[in-house]
Amino acid sequence: MEKTNTEVKKVTKKKETANLLNTQGKEVLDKDYFFAGVVPSGFKKTCGNPVDREDLLAVFNKVFKPEDNILFYKQPDKEVYIVIIPIVYSTDIGEHNDSVDGDFQKHAISFINEGSVNADTLKHKLERIRKFINFSDR
Repeated sequence: MEKTNTEVKKVTKKKETANLLNTQGKEVLDKDYFFAGVVPSGFKKTCGNPVDREDLLAVFNKVFKPEDNILFYKQPDKEVYIVIIPIVYSTDIGEHNDSVDGDFQKHAISFINEGSVNADTLKHKLERIRKFINFSDR
């Protein structure tokens, strides 16, 4: 027996959350990182998990202030690190840039060709990202 349209329940799509953590391990709000507060599908798979290596976090926190809540993630299966900038500091995400819901400003730092991450090289690569951050809204 076929169900009629009135009998079929509407399935409500559950809003995806990212459960973002800053470099101090504290949860931050999705809406501060994703344009229109929409988490893009596959975010967790693409960006991985927060970096938990103390030596790398020490370098990261010397380049960026922990209170600015710039996120530092690592892809699960590669030596690729992701730096995610809050919307308030983003230079590429916003109404004036015709951003689409779910856009977020990220920078990938790869150590695949180098074998493994080196603290000095990490610091150098992080310093290059600073020019893409608009700290005037602090």
